[in-house]
Amino acid sequence: MDAGNGKRGIDGGIVRLLIIVLLGVGLISVPWLTHSRLVAGEEAVDAAWADVESNLQRRADLVPNLVRSLRQYMTHESETLVRLVRERAEALSEALGEAHEIETSRIAGLDAALSQDLGRLMRQAGEHPDLRSGDQFLRFQAQLEGSENRLNVARMRYNEAVREYNAGLRGFVGRWVAEPMGLRSRDYFEASPAATEPFAVEF
Repeated sequence: MDAGNGKRGIDGGIVRLLIIVLLGVGLISVPWLTHSRLVAGEEAVDAAWADVESNLQRRADLVPNLVRSLRQYMTHESETLVRLVRERAEALSEALGEAHEIETSRIAGLDAALSQDLGRLMRQAGEHPDLRSGDQFLRFQAQLEGSENRLNVARMRYNEAVREYNAGLRGFVGRWVAEPMGLRSRDYFEASPAATEPFAVEF
């Protein structure tokens, strides 16, 4: 009996020890894995934002070509719009160069303003038969449309990365891990309706 009781005591002690070890491993590994997942999500958001910035910069860099193509065809009344588009593109380029962290609301506002004015300018350009039939303008139009498509894809990928990252932050363990580690939620890139409209020129 005593030998059996001793064996059961040893078995019970081992089981309790295993339970304690497993709980300890769980308490350490779950926050560690959650933190690693959140950090990976944050990196994915930053990478996606870099793609958005790259495409925004590409589009802004196309504007000087547009201005050169349109300047000789624009009437005096349209010169103000041409100048405004150029200034919008310069402001967007400067904001992209100055930003040390993701500033979606500021960048989205500048992007929306440039998109709206570009749309107006392209519609006016469509009223000039000589311009819209020129090779230089047609090449520029194709580049701009391609840039818009790439930018739209980059925006969607960024917002998807933000959605997954923010969902991880809102989880039970995610909230507990994120605050002490200084991880914070990210904003979506919310473009205006005008920013998503293609710059089609009616022939």
